[in-house]
Amino acid sequence: MKLLITIIERGKGEDVTDLISKYKIDYNIIFLGQGTATSSMLDYFSLTNTDKDIVLSLIDEGDEDAVLNDLEEEFEFSKKHLGMAFTVDLTSMNRLAYKKLMEEGVLHDK
Repeated sequence: MKLLITIIERGKGEDVTDLISKYKIDYNIIFLGQGTATSSMLDYFSLTNTDKDIVLSLIDEGDEDAVLNDLEEEFEFSKKHLGMAFTVDLTSMNRLAYKKLMEEGVLHDK
């Protein structure tokens, strides 16, 4: 199982979930994101808006390449620089979460 994270222009999160629905992805959630770039940086890169949709989806590891390829083909992230999609191995996230909880004293070694 992988966590697919897609960051895309505001209002296109539903387009992402529609596109990847053919892979029987049962869990998606869309968050509203706000970029932190300064106005000078936005002007430099000719960007007008820092509002983004952040889509989190649980996908099967076997679908990872196909899903990422479909997203790239549809939204052309590498050409337009208007978003990105990547995956995170959930076991890695679990280790990171465990380490953080240990550091904060929420969990204790036995």
